[in-house]
Parts: sequence; structure tokens; C-alpha cells
Amino acid sequence: MINLLCGLKYSAPTCVANSVDAAGNTCPLVDRSGLSCPVLCVRDFSDCPDALQPPSKCAADEQLCDDGACHRSCDAVENPCLCGLAAADVGATYKSCPVYAGTVTVQHYDPSVKQEQIEFACAQEWGLVSSNATFDRSDTGAAVWAANETASAMWGDCPLAQDPELTFTESFCLAFYGIIGAEVVLYLLWHVYKSIRERHAARMRRVCSQSPTTAAGEQPLMEKDAKVQSGTSSIDIPMSIGGSVPPASRLPSGVLLLRGFKNDVAGTLMYCLTLLSTAGWIVLLAVIVSDYYGTVRGGVAYGLLANSNTSMAVFIFVWHLAAVWLIAMVAAKRRLRNYFRIECALPMANVVQVEEREDEVIMTQGNQNRLTELVSSVRDAAVRRFGLDVVAESCAARLAGRHRYFEYRCTRYVLSDKTGSFECHSFVLGDTHRSLLECRDGLSTAEAQERQAQIGENFIGVFVPSFPVGLMQELFSFFYLYQLMTMWVWFYFNYYKMALVQMGVILISANIKVFIRLRSERRIKGLAERRNRCRVRRDGAWVELDTAELAPGDVVAVEAGMEVMCDGCVLQGEVVADESSLTGEAMPVRKLPLKRDDIAYDPQSSSSKAYSVYSGTRVLQCTGTAYAGAAGAGIEGGEPQTQVLVLRTRTGTDKGKLIQRILFPTRYSFVLDEQLRVAILILLAYGGVGFSLSIWLMGHDLTSWLYGTFVLSQTLPPLLPAALVIGQSVAADRLRRQHIYCVDLPRILCAAKVRVFLFDKTGTLTKEGLEYYGVQQIAAGQIAGEQQQDMQQLPAHLQIGFAACHAVADLDGQLIGNPVDVEQFRQTGWRIQARRGDAHSLDTLTSPDGRTTAHVVRRFEFEHARQSMAVAVQDAGTGHVHVFVKGSFERIGQLARAGSVPADYDATAAAWARRGCYVLALAHRDLGAADLGDVGRMTRAQLEAGCDLASLLLFRNNLKEDTAQAIAELRRGDTRTVMVTGDTAMTAVYVARECGMVPENSRVLLGESKTPADEIQWTDVDTREPVGDIQPCLAELGSDGFPTTELAVGGAAFERLCATGEIGALLPSIRVFARMTPGGKVECAKWHMRYAVTAMCGDGGNDTGALRAAHVGLALSDAEASIVSPFSSSRRSIGACVALLREGRSGLATSFSAFKFLVNYATTMSMLEIVQFYFSVIVPQAVWIMVDSIISVGLLLAVTQARTARRLAAGRPTARLLGAHTLASIWGQTAINYAFLYGAMALLFAQGWFRCHEFDSRDIDTSLWWLLGDNYEAEVISIVCLFQFINAAGVYNYGYRYRRAWATNYLLVLVYAACLAVVSAVTLADPNRFGCLFRINCGNTPTVRALGYGAASLDVSDYNSPIGHNVLPRRFRWTLWGLCVANIAVCLAYEKLVVLGPVGRRVKAWWAARHGDRKLRLKL
Repeated sequence: MINLLCGLKYSAPTCVANSVDAAGNTCPLVDRSGLSCPVLCVRDFSDCPDALQPPSKCAADEQLCDDGACHRSCDAVENPCLCGLAAADVGATYKSCPVYAGTVTVQHYDPSVKQEQIEFACAQEWGLVSSNATFDRSDTGAAVWAANETASAMWGDCPLAQDPELTFTESFCLAFYGIIGAEVVLYLLWHVYKSIRERHAARMRRVCSQSPTTAAGEQPLMEKDAKVQSGTSSIDIPMSIGGSVPPASRLPSGVLLLRGFKNDVAGTLMYCLTLLSTAGWIVLLAVIVSDYYGTVRGGVAYGLLANSNTSMAVFIFVWHLAAVWLIAMVAAKRRLRNYFRIECALPMANVVQVEEREDEVIMTQGNQNRLTELVSSVRDAAVRRFGLDVVAESCAARLAGRHRYFEYRCTRYVLSDKTGSFECHSFVLGDTHRSLLECRDGLSTAEAQERQAQIGENFIGVFVPSFPVGLMQELFSFFYLYQLMTMWVWFYFNYYKMALVQMGVILISANIKVFIRLRSERRIKGLAERRNRCRVRRDGAWVELDTAELAPGDVVAVEAGMEVMCDGCVLQGEVVADESSLTGEAMPVRKLPLKRDDIAYDPQSSSSKAYSVYSGTRVLQCTGTAYAGAAGAGIEGGEPQTQVLVLRTRTGTDKGKLIQRILFPTRYSFVLDEQLRVAILILLAYGGVGFSLSIWLMGHDLTSWLYGTFVLSQTLPPLLPAALVIGQSVAADRLRRQHIYCVDLPRILCAAKVRVFLFDKTGTLTKEGLEYYGVQQIAAGQIAGEQQQDMQQLPAHLQIGFAACHAVADLDGQLIGNPVDVEQFRQTGWRIQARRGDAHSLDTLTSPDGRTTAHVVRRFEFEHARQSMAVAVQDAGTGHVHVFVKGSFERIGQLARAGSVPADYDATAAAWARRGCYVLALAHRDLGAADLGDVGRMTRAQLEAGCDLASLLLFRNNLKEDTAQAIAELRRGDTRTVMVTGDTAMTAVYVARECGMVPENSRVLLGESKTPADEIQWTDVDTREPVGDIQPCLAELGSDGFPTTELAVGGAAFERLCATGEIGALLPSIRVFARMTPGGKVECAKWHMRYAVTAMCGDGGNDTGALRAAHVGLALSDAEASIVSPFSSSRRSIGACVALLREGRSGLATSFSAFKFLVNYATTMSMLEIVQFYFSVIVPQAVWIMVDSIISVGLLLAVTQARTARRLAAGRPTARLLGAHTLASIWGQTAINYAFLYGAMALLFAQGWFRCHEFDSRDIDTSLWWLLGDNYEAEVISIVCLFQFINAAGVYNYGYRYRRAWATNYLLVLVYAACLAVVSAVTLADPNRFGCLFRINCGNTPTVRALGYGAASLDVSDYNSPIGHNVLPRRFRWTLWGLCVANIAVCLAYEKLVVLGPVGRRVKAWWAARHGDRKLRLKL
């Protein structure tokens, strides 16, 4: 490249400026005007020429002094002819003629003898040399200055004074040596002292599981959980030699390494010294930079460090030391304080250092190439070797009663006397209804305090730092350290104006980031730090306490309107709770009291949720806002009617775990993040090449190091990491306007890559409520011909069954419960009456005419595992007790007495399902006038045994208005849609067909099995004919190359396929997953995630697990920010899924555009700098400011405002920074820009008016870079590169398929056009003040006027150029402008036609045909 430049610049073999003209002839020397004359020294003033005669007469009180001027006294006047020497040290005494006020013109100016030429021209001007004389460097009209000169006149061109030298023995240098030496000695002594004190420290370390252990004295955990939650004793840890615990990087996930530390006076002093030293390095750099500007010693530059070279050497030395020190401080910031403590046994520790291996979840793996795989393997090896995946946090050890504890991530860990380690605890009060009811007496004060001491108060405190502290936390990172050290170089490089601009941008972005983070943390703080007053049974009496004082085992009185502050179970009474803040489910939920039975209780199971209340939910109604007691006793003396047993508090609650996940989220790494590391390494390598070339081209001196560092800092722009976040922020804001809320910004980019979208059915694809369709009676094993619409025309026992077999409650006239149950009960016309006070009655129901009354005496709520519910109802008129069991038609068919099940039962129910009906069944058994006590003691199995099938209950599940349109849009957008529902398979297939999820004319095979252990039976949904082998069916391909057959499976069949491993092969063909439990939905999502980026959409109820598990979860929730998934929408329409994918794809494309824009900026900048360094020129300072502020910042922000495409495109944007598509775009643009810049320089060097007027830097100090731009070379480089910088925004504004047309980004069009107009005007216009701001087409006013431009005063500082201007000829201006326009056109055409257009698509298709397409093909 250097040879190419030299060839462009000169035809001669030597690269010397102004050596030959365009024809190869030797350049004539040019005249140079405006040069100042040196002082002329004479023996007597009478020897001064006429032009330099001193004043003939001074004022009365003045006298003529040796400097040729009048002064009141000559004592303090310095004689310039002595050149700083004493009069006794020179051969003769000379006096200075007055300074010449004018300037001279040197003909045939030659920089190699410039001083002699100037002296000769001045001598001619003054008459000392004949005007006809020719230049002779040996005779310039006066002698050359010398200390022993005795001629009558000599030039006062004193020899350059030798720069003052820094001896490095000055007092401040000795102080620096002393401080550094003392610190080194102190650190060595501390390390030796610490090593001696900690010689047995490794044996004192302990491990701790984050899973809680059962507190001493409490009921033990179930056997299956004992090992998981048995504390440190059960953790299988490979011990190191000597019995010490291995480092945290080798511990299993979820296991903590605990190290105890105690304070030490010497260590505290050393820590303070370290902080002072850190500040000292910053101050030292500031002092050196200030000395450069002359602000240290009275305005004298280098007043402290003597001279420029010494200053640069010291700055570079200190800069490197400071960088190493600060890097070490940032890397060790979490462990630094404990290094200056003494490690000790945990019981003696003041501070416990908790170390945990933090795993990183890499999303969308498989998008790597060999380079990224190599870098990832090297990175992983480094992480394992140096433990970079270990997070360390220091926690203060405190005392609570007799227990020593610390708190880590909102969970309390208590020191165990047995193990000598800390453990977290939980209290298991029972695992059956009966065992929990035995705890209804509550706790004593002592028991409560003991439990609180072990698990902490029922309050999660969230620390939110102040804004200054938060800002310091943000800035104290490697990213900002890189920017800080870069800015120091810029400040020292006299580039302080742009450094201030960049520093302002960085600080503003940091402040905005901190503001957003602290605002989010304050919202979390408001969510977490909730407390109120409640009534609690303590020591056998009801007292009012703060909810923070609650402990597991407490019994709390529940009142309407209160917010629940713990997880618990209902001991007595009933509760209607609003759980929308946890699940997103808008319908209030009815909570029932525990039963006096040995029913298993697990608060996480769906069967126990009907008896459980959860922290963060609100009580809407309960059976006791009043208290039952003696008359007149009032609340204080009464017994609450509704009581809850506290089971879990603090982070043991579901809400507490949620807050923990929000505060301490799992680290997710998108494929883009993985490849960004490689991209940064490549840019650093590229910058390293630029750094090396800069040092080579700029003379291998200290100045060249500054230039090289400058190149490196702009090759890796400080704004680069932020560029990828901007697209996410813009997309999140646009989603918010569409009522889609995001709580995890990186997931927006993941949404862009979604290939499979899973949907719940009821409430998601279909309307919220089911519409009642009818009842089809079954009697004596026969099914009635038609369904009955009016329930009041049904037999009496069926009316009672449908009126009672539900879990509906009446809340001030509003029916609360499952939507199906509510619709069922509403159709009966019955009413729920106020309770009669009978201990055996749960609900009292009356018929519409008031003649029939029924009492619900037993109720078993719906369980997903059983797919049924049951009630025992007493008919008040007959005294008979009826048992009703309601559930899925499959389950009821299995439970009912075989003789009561019609032969065509399954076929009839399946036919209704195929017609889109939601089919339930009801079974009945008459116990006669049974004793209610006996009924209360019967188990569920006993009650349900022997029931006769009584009827089918039918509901219609209608699609939402926009479901079909949204599904069609997703399919057009290359997204496979799959249904995952708890409903029947037939109904699900019907809905899938109706919404277009199953293509028209597709055959659907249904796979079902009674249990996961049974073989799967495949049948044709339409013909009901069995299919023995489905493989031939799947082998029949359509015109699209995919099977024409779709599969549907039930929940048991899905479990069977998972167990046998067949699910992997069949998954791409399964369209409908029916009868899925919440756990089954999670497994379904995970299986899809193995093959493609998977999204899940549900209503936030039983879909919670799948919403959290999927790559992207969208909850259709009324809450502004749902806590069950990364995304939520109050639109309650799957149109939100389309909007999410559109914005995600647009956000990813925008992030890539911003990234490519900045990389293009880096490559163009490095190209500019290398070329200008070769020519020893620097573009004007105003150009730098425009590039680094208006262009890099303004256009970057404008690029991110590209509008989202109106429809989903058939594909997804690339997420690979190092993919062929991205690299072709970046390096193609770079190559084009290189070619045009070299072409412009070649064009310049072909101009006759330019050759022999090239910039010659031989008489310029290259460290004064701001003086190196007043020339044609810098001007042309500036113009071409300005167009290239601006055009990069236009190139990367192309929307392709994911963003709208180029011109719809109005902000960018405005800024882009304005910047091009400004640069075009500066390029084409004649000399004017605006162009002179950029030092383009400008010059000294007299020179410009001499060129024929009638310009007024240009108000510009003198040009640092022999010709005094850099005005380009008009013809060349237009030619250069045309070249730049061609550059723009070629770049735009390359991006549009080659990278994004038909050429790129053909190359991609050719590559796929030649090498195969590794992308998994999915049927849409």
C-alpha cells in the first residue's frame, strides 16, 4: 500500500515533496511571501539601515536602550543581540536595530536554506544588498551571529537554545520515586504478613448449598427431597489435597464457596492507601496534561517537565502504568477489600466472601463458524483457567439472638454448630391437609423469634444506591476505562475540544443508563418492600403485628381488601383472591379451606393451589371481615372466621423468588454477543496494524506513539458497544406504544430469530369465555339423540349436579371462578345463598323457582393430573346425598361404571369435538340419606367409585376475530405455528383448522394412549380409522417438499414419545399438542428449543412455566409489565405476536445497521489517518469535530430511527456479526471507499497546478498537528472522507425486508441531506467564511484576492502554507465533487443490488446448492 501511495505521488524513485511536476520535470522553486525578518545587530545605531533607524529623539524622561527602543531605564532591558549571554562573554558589543514591522517575499523559496534566504531578502529590502544581486548563502548582507563576531553588523538569529533538560533528580521526581518505592515495599510486607496469618486458611473454607435445609427440630423433609435440601453434608465435592475445598470454578452450579475474613488495622490502612494510589494516578495524568498546556507553572508550557520530548516520554510511561493499575483495580474490585483483610474461620469472621460459579446461557447456539468456535473455545479455556465465571460478593456477618448469619441475595444463611458452615433454612410444617391443620394454634413468641432468626424477617430490602454512587458503579468498568484512557491521549494530543465532546456524549449516555437502571430498581424496591399490619395468633391470643414479623407456622387473620404478605394455606373460611399480579390471570380465584383428610399437600402442585394464598395477591372477599365470638366481645375478643397458616416468607415465597430472579437474573448471551467479542478482537487487530503503520510513517518517535494510539482509539469507536443496544431500546419503545411491554431488552433481538411459535388455545387463539352449547343426556348406557339447550328442562338430579359441581363463588353479585364453571352455573339459573352456619355445608344453592335447595357438603377441586373435580351434595328436600364428578370426557369415561358407558360414547364425544365443541362429562351417584359425618370421612376415591355416566356438557370455543389473520401473517413471515393446549385433541384440531394453523386439505393423524406406559394408537381424525404405521403417511410429500400429513398427540402420547426418544424425529410434524399439563407445556417448549428459536404465547395462567422456559415468552395479560414472561401485552390478541416479531426483526436489523455504520466509520477513519500520515498532513480540526460529533453521533442516532416494515417478511435478519452477509457489506464498502480515496489522490497528483505546490513538512513540527491541514492533500482527503462518512448512514439505512423504505426514515433523510448539502457547498463554493471554518477552499485574504476572488476579509488565521491558500480550481472542485457523488452511488448500488439484492441472493443460493443448506427446514 505504501508503494502504491508513493507511486501515486511521484514518478521519481525518491518520495520527496515538490521534486517533479506532472510531466516529470524538476519543479521550480516558488516564491513565498509574508515572511518576518530577524533582528539586525550593529556596533552602533548609526550603522542601522534607513528602514531600521531608531527614534531620533526619546521623550524627556526616556533614553534609547540597546534593544533599539526608548525606555525610562535601560537597567532591566534585555539586549536581544546578546542571545542570553553576558556582555563580557561576547567579542564585541552589539545593539539591536528596531524590529522591522513589514514582511518580505523570498523568491525561489527552498526549505533547506530558508533562514539564509529570509536574511538575504531582508538585506535587499533594507539596501544592505543590491536589489539585482542573486542569492548567495555565504553572503546575506550581515555576518552570522557568533559570540566572538566583530563585524559591523550581524544577524540576531541566535542559535537555538538547548531545551532545558529534566535530570530526574528534581524534588518532585525524588518524591515520586519515594512514594512508588514505599508502596512496593508496603505491599510486599503486607503480602508476606497476610500469607503467614493465612497459612491454614484453605482448610477453613466451606461450601453451602443454595437449596434450603430443614431447620433443626422441625418436621423433616420428604425422603425424596432429603438429599437435595440436606445442607453441606450431602454436597458431593471433590476435595483438594490436604482436605481443602476446591476453588469456586470447580464447584457444581448452585453451590457456594464461603470464605471468612476479619478486619485488620494494617490491612485497612493499606486499603486506604490503594484508594489514594488509584486517585493519584488520575491526578498525575492530569498534572502532566496540564503541564503540556502550561497551567502548572504560570502559563509556561513544559514548566514542570522541561521540554516536549521529556513530557511525551513521561506521559507515555505514566499512561501505561496507570492503565495497568486501573485494569487491575477494575478486575479485582469485588475482591480488593478482602485482600486487605485476614482470612479466618467462618465463626470468627466479620465478613463472609461468597463465591459462586455463574453459568451463562447462550441462546440460539449453532450459529457459529470456525472462527467464532475457535475464539469461544479459547475464551472458555481462559474462563476455566482463571475462574472468570466466578462471582464474588462480600456479606457482613451479624448476630440475631444466638445465631450468627449473613444475607446473600436476599436470603439468610445461618452458621451451623454442627458443620461450622452457613446454611439457609426452610420450615416444612406438613405435607398433608391433616398435618397442616394441626398447626392452627400458631406459634409462641419464642418460637417465632427463633424462626425469624434463622430465615430473616418477612421483608425483602432492596438497596438502591444514590445517583452519584450509581454513576461511579457504572463508570468503574472496563468499557469506561478504555474510554477514559483514550480521552487522556486526546487531551494530551491537543484534541481537547473533541475529547470534551466525546466525554460529554459518554457521560450523558452513562447518566441516562444509570437513570434508567435506578428507576427500574426503585420500581423493584416498591414491589419488594411491602409491609402492613395484620392480626396474628401468638401465645394463644390474637395480636396486631407488622407483617415483617411473620414466621412460618404463624396463623394470620384474613380480611377483605388486605394484601397477602406470605405464602400460606387456608385453615378455615374461604378467600377470593386477585392473583393477576403474579399470573396475569384477570379472573379472581376462589381459595378453599384445607380438608380434614390425609390429602397430599404441595404448594407447587396444581391440586393444592385451590387451598393456597400467595404473597403479593390481594384479598377481594373472605368469609370473615367480622369476628365470631361472644356477644359484645367485638373484634378484640372474637375469633377470625377466615384464617391462613403461614408456610413461607421472604424469598421462600413465589413472589420472593420472582424478586430474586429480577434482581439477580440469569446471564443470557445471544449469538450476537458471542460474535461481538470476536468482532472486537478483529477490530483491535486491525487497529494494531494501523498503530504500527502510524509509528512507521510518523518517524518512530514519541509523537508517532500518540498518533498510533489516536488511530487505535478510532478504529475501535467508544460508541460501538452502545450501537447494538440502541436498536433494542427503539424497538422496546415502539412495542410499548402498541401496549406490548418488555422487561428484558436482549430478548427483543431473540424475538427477531423466532422460527416456531407455540400457542395456548383457550383465551389465546380463542375468546376468553366458552359459550354454552348444550347438554346431551346419557341414561341406562344410551345417549339421547339431540342436545338439550335449556338446563331447567333437565331431570332434577342433573339440575342439582350442574348447579353444584363447580368452584364458583359470589362476590357482591359477581360470579367468581373458572370461566367454564361460571358459564355453566349461569345457565342453570340457580343462586348461591348466604351460608347457613352448618359445619357440614360449604355452599347453599337454590333453584330459580326457589322450590329446591341443595347443600354442598364435600368438594374436591379440579386437578390437572386427574382432569376432574367432584362434589357431594345434599338435596334438602329428600335428604339424599348425591355425588357428581365432572371432567374431561376421557377421564369421566374411565371413572364411570362400565355398564353406564354407551358403546358409542367415545365416537359421540369425538364428533362433538371435531365440530369445535369443548366437551365435558358428568357422572352421578346417589348415596341415599347418608350420614353427613360418614360422607365427610370418605376419601375422594370412595366417593367417586360406582358413579354412572349422566351427560355430556358442551361448550363452543370461538376464535378471536383476528386470530386467523395473525396466524396467516406468521406463516407468511416464515414462522411455524403450533398449538399446545390442555383441551381435547379433537377440539384443538378443529380450532387449528379453523384458524389456518393446519393447512387446508391436510390429513391429520391423532396419536393417543391411555397412560404414558401404553402404546400410542394413531387414528385418522376425520375417518376415525386406525393407522398402524405413520411413516408412509409422512413420506407423502406435497409440492413444497413437506409431508401432506399433520400429527396431533395427546398428553400421555407426548410423554410416551419423550420416554422412547421418538419425539425428536416426529416433532417437526406435530402441529397440535392436546391434553397438556403445565409441566407438559414446559417440556414441549424445551423440545422445540433444541431445534429452533421458540416463542410461547399464553394468557399467563397454566402457561406460566412455558412462558418462562421459552426463548421468547409473550403473556396476554392486563398488567403493564407481567412478571411471568419477558413480554406481556394488554391487547389480549395474538396480533401482538406479529407486532413482536416485526419489531424484533426491525430492532435486530437496526442494531446491525448501527454496528456496521460504526465499523465503517472505524475503517474509513483508519484509512484517512494512514493516508494523511503518509503525506505528513492532518485534516483540519473543524473536520475532526464534524466527523466525531455531528456525523458519528448524529447520524448514528438517525440510522436507528428507521421505521418497522408493515408486514412480516419471509425470513429473519442475520444475527451473525461475522457472517458472510455482514462481512460482505462492511468490507465491500471499505474496499470501495479505499479505491475512491486513492483515485482522488491520484487525480490530485495528476494536476499541473498542484505539482510543485505539495505540502512539505520538513520545516514543520509534526507534533503540532493542528498546523498540518492548510494544504491541498489534507483538503482532498477531508472532502472525500466526509462524503464517505456521511454516505455510510445512507447505505445502512436500507430497510431490506424488515424495515420500511429508505425515504421513510425522515430524521435520517433530513440529517443526511443536510450534511451532504453542507459538504457539497464547502467543496464547490468560492472562498467564504463558512468554508474557512473547515480550512477548505480558503486562504489568507490578500492571497485569495490575488487569485481573483473578490472576497471580503475571511477572518481566518494565517495559513501555514508557502502559497498561503488551498483554493481548488473551479473545474477541479466539480470534478472532485463528481467523484464523490460517484463514490456515493457505487456504495448505495453495491449495498442495494449486491449485498441485499439479486446478486447476493443468487450467490447465497449457489453456495447452498454447492455446499448444502445446514438450516433446519420446517413446515409452516
